[in-house]
Amino acid sequence: MKAMVLMEYNRELILQDCTRPKPDFKEVVLKVENCGICGTDIKIVTGKLSSIITLPHIPGHEIAGSVVDVGSEVKGIKEGDRGIAYFYLGCGDCEMCRTSRENICYSVKRLGFELPGGYAEYVKMPAYNFCKYAKDIPSEKMAILPDAIATSYHALKTLANLKIGQSVLVVGIGGLGIHAVQIAKKMDAVVLGTSRRKEARDMALSYGADFVINPNDGNPYEQIMDYTQGKGVDVVIEAVGINQTFKWSLSSLKRGGSLILVGYDPTNPLPFYGMSMHYNEWSIKGSRVSTKQELIEVIKLVEQGDIEPVVSKTIPLEEINDGLEEIRRGKNIGRIVLKID
Repeated sequence: MKAMVLMEYNRELILQDCTRPKPDFKEVVLKVENCGICGTDIKIVTGKLSSIITLPHIPGHEIAGSVVDVGSEVKGIKEGDRGIAYFYLGCGDCEMCRTSRENICYSVKRLGFELPGGYAEYVKMPAYNFCKYAKDIPSEKMAILPDAIATSYHALKTLANLKIGQSVLVVGIGGLGIHAVQIAKKMDAVVLGTSRRKEARDMALSYGADFVINPNDGNPYEQIMDYTQGKGVDVVIEAVGINQTFKWSLSSLKRGGSLILVGYDPTNPLPFYGMSMHYNEWSIKGSRVSTKQELIEVIKLVEQGDIEPVVSKTIPLEEINDGLEEIRRGKNIGRIVLKID
């Protein structure tokens, strides 16, 4: 099978002919139709996640395709079924898995990280991780649900426990942030968003954002406090996760507010403001993708037309290096998605 393989860190991926995977008795093999390109893939290529990656490696974790091989003990899935991959493979036995929080399994393995991913013609996974969808929605849109959309859903619904009428600040209107805007509006929140790019701010407004900010145009904290009449926001979705944005986004919380840390940079440690957190009763929570059940809920929301997956463009598998460079330069809004013929 064709696959784009990372052979060395900080080098372009190379097109190679790899062995097509075969399913174990409880696994399925997908013919990959589309695979989203995530900012985390850049961390993989540049070696920022080298402690969990084994080279040579096939990245890609936002996977949509159709089943071509089914293990002998798999039930309820047949060849030709179309679906997406819940890319977190939990152990099934630990406390987290037993309480349906497989996203924080103690020994989790992930497609595109510890395991071969979707920058290839075929990928295998446990049948449990294959999520069918019913409606005839383009697979390039469905591919991005497991991360770009489900991550925001988990952060807002479960971790922030967002209520009607509360205010949400989305820091970074990119491939993930533009979906956080949509989800927060679907939950009847007042939504603020930040981006240096006018196109991203305009798109956020088109999806219902109430107020958008260019952080390069004056002090973002002052603009947020001015809009909220000095109160701050109930929830911050921090999708950038670097020191500069973290400082003013945390300060933008109202008393008792929560910052949900979705973005991260392993090379950019964040400061800890213990006294401010103490006096304001601020909460900071990490957010790691979603549970499988939440992904199923997201599939239904997309099928109902409540959320629109934002795909900026599709490119052939062989152009993955160009796609990664475009994301690295911050040129895209929404997701760039591979089309694998």
